[in-house]
Amino acid sequence: MSHRSITILAAGAALAALAPASIASAQSAPAPASDGGVPAGRIELTIRSVHVTGSNAVARYERTRQYLTATRSHTVTMTVPGHKLRFEGATSPRRELRYDAATGRVTAHEGSATPPYQTVAQEAAGFARQIAQGCWTPAGNLVFQGRGSTRYKLVSATSGPCRGDAQVGQAIVDRRTGAVLRREVGLADGSFKEVDVLSQFQTLALTPRTRPLLKFGSHDGGALAGRRF
Repeated sequence: MSHRSITILAAGAALAALAPASIASAQSAPAPASDGGVPAGRIELTIRSVHVTGSNAVARYERTRQYLTATRSHTVTMTVPGHKLRFEGATSPRRELRYDAATGRVTAHEGSATPPYQTVAQEAAGFARQIAQGCWTPAGNLVFQGRGSTRYKLVSATSGPCRGDAQVGQAIVDRRTGAVLRREVGLADGSFKEVDVLSQFQTLALTPRTRPLLKFGSHDGGALAGRRF
């Protein structure tokens, strides 16, 4: 079984066209997010945790802080508990750098014009499309992390646009922004469960004061010092 397919479940639905707003409204769907990436001159900060458990899983519990701009990204992942660095990565149009704490190695790869990560708005738009496809159904309103939110239940399917490995799941979505604040998916027997919580997200001005947030750490003994990233 692919743990990745459980995590992203119903990828086909995420790529489908968004249903008319009248249909989404009737399903109590979150407001669809705008097109895409981080605006020029801005930096998006997100903090999220992922907790994977079960006998059919590679257990992990980690928290990731990510800084994202229109062209660059910086990601730092720490273990929970312990707060030990597990991974650090940075991307730019020039190159991508990755540090794996398990091996102590820094690797460099070809860069990309845009970061290989979704913004909160892009993830929200994808989830709204899944709701419109009937992959998630509303199960009541609540206040979560101080935000007016809606709880959704996963509609398990082995075929069609909602197909995926996950058999059970629920998600909590901010009604104002459509941000997916908490998503839990897994197998009905409990042998695999993944809980993803978005605990913080905000957009800051990209200034000389915030630009250092994009800086990659010195994991290579200084070999990269002075080189353009």
